[in-house]
Amino acid sequence: MAKRIVTKIGNVFCAEIDNEFKCYFQYISNDLYNLNSSVIRVFKKRYPMDSNPTIDQIINDEVAFYAHTILRFGIQFNAWYKIGKSTEIGEKELKKVYFCQTQDHEAVFNPFPELIWVDPLKNWYLWHVNEEHQRIGKLPKKYWTIVEPGGVIPYIDIINRMRYGFYKYASVMYDVIKRIPLPDVDVYLKTEEDGIVTYYQFKGSHAVRQLIVTDGKEIRLTADNPKADGRKLRTADFGDTNWRNQDFIEKDEFDRAWNENR
Repeated sequence: MAKRIVTKIGNVFCAEIDNEFKCYFQYISNDLYNLNSSVIRVFKKRYPMDSNPTIDQIINDEVAFYAHTILRFGIQFNAWYKIGKSTEIGEKELKKVYFCQTQDHEAVFNPFPELIWVDPLKNWYLWHVNEEHQRIGKLPKKYWTIVEPGGVIPYIDIINRMRYGFYKYASVMYDVIKRIPLPDVDVYLKTEEDGIVTYYQFKGSHAVRQLIVTDGKEIRLTADNPKADGRKLRTADFGDTNWRNQDFIEKDEFDRAWNENR
């Protein structure tokens, strides 16, 4: 019989990332207006694998982000594990956090109820935990840098945000709320358009290497040599493009392409 998983508000969890560092988060609420999902606050500090900080040390750290998730799946698939509990859950700070979602449909009565397609970037919803979702149309600019994506986030995407500083999953909302990598993280991508294949390596928000493959020619651009054959190293920030899931690749794939035919 599978072991019963019990989680309680205040529980603190540890996630071991790539066997390189530890991240911690705390279960702080259930959102009755968002599928009764668990709400967590993820702390910013990364700890060495051999460290064992106290609960007080963990929860007194700055919060990196808030999210809705399903805790038991992360436990079942060994993404995180409980280490303790605290009654201090940051209720005052949580009340200030805005979550957001876009919808690409709305209900109309014509004369019977039906769903019609609408532009999701003109159909945003905002809410605080345990408050009704408020439809606001276009997202005002004052919210662009402070809102949290409000979907129920799978455990693998929570881990990805701990690792990279952003969610990899695709969403139209990232046309407005920009994804910002952690400053020391490396992100690798591959895109193809009009027969031109481009590989990118970002360090934080900035491209540091770029390989362009076109018409049998390979053009390599770096921060030290940003121009060649009429091409320039990307200067736009990482978050200025709404990258797709399939654009993300691993370091090994980038390195193979970069080193091929040299």
